[in-house]
Amino acid sequence: MQTVEDWLALLAARQPADRRRTKAGEADRTLLLAVLRGGLLDVLATGDADRVTRAVERYLDSLPD
Repeated sequence: MQTVEDWLALLAARQPADRRRTKAGEADRTLLLAVLRGGLLDVLATGDADRVTRAVERYLDSLPD
């Protein structure tokens, strides 16, 4: 659990302060962490790092600045 909290704190530091303190901001961080962890599992299961990288990059590109 501590590792998850560490990642969520790192992601929170990159959010605007007014978004960081909201339930929506928390959900955004949780979704991003889930995408990253899912991508890692997919790479481990398939070895297809190129496909997974494209998918993660596509998700990251969809996030607001």
